[in-house]
Amino acid sequence: MGSIYTESGRGMLPILKPPKLDLEELARVQRRVAEQVIEEDRLEKLETIAGCDISFAEGDRACAACVLLDYESLEVIKQKVVAVKLKFPYIPTFLAFRELEGMLRAIEGIDADVYMVGAHGRAHPRRAGLACHLGVTLDKPTLGVAKGRLCGTAEEPPRRRGAYTLLKDGGETIGAVLRVLPGSRPIYVSVGHKLSLGKAIEIALGTARDHRLPEPLRVAHQLATREMRSKRFKSCAQSW
Repeated sequence: MGSIYTESGRGMLPILKPPKLDLEELARVQRRVAEQVIEEDRLEKLETIAGCDISFAEGDRACAACVLLDYESLEVIKQKVVAVKLKFPYIPTFLAFRELEGMLRAIEGIDADVYMVGAHGRAHPRRAGLACHLGVTLDKPTLGVAKGRLCGTAEEPPRRRGAYTLLKDGGETIGAVLRVLPGSRPIYVSVGHKLSLGKAIEIALGTARDHRLPEPLRVAHQLATREMRSKRFKSCAQSW
């Protein structure tokens, strides 16, 4: 395990419960996470993939979901959703401090070959988005898939399935703008941990079907949203 691991067996980062809202210190933590990221393929096999997403209700309430799928058929093997109380405010570019703890609770007990996160990875001002934090924490391959751009510039990819352009920031390639459907807006793909950008693009496109989002994320988002609207979640949230 890397030097930032602090709890045996879970790899929990100390940033899960930051002692105070010191953005300069948290930015330094992000840069330490970025230093740990491996941008090369370290996949032992690719038989399963997990989609990880969080849907938000009002205030500090949310639902985190993780769905395990067979990589070839994209059939759901296992799924888990948990109600979470967020303990960190929403601050752009500091998403991991708000969402990582809840996401880890949803992932608990789900072992995938690769994890697809509904957020950025390297495509982040400090090169350490939520997908990087999750990958370094788990010491597992991860990729980030997001609907919008956080930083960097890129040309619009051609309107055909599989077309992409490179997302660059300060001369550095930090991700790709990928067209999944000819008539839809592109998605933003970046490395989280233990993957090359080429492999991350391949996985995102290979797990996409008839929707803009790849299936692992689409199914996880549906699960989280459905649970958030359920009576069970509302009852749980009222007791917080």
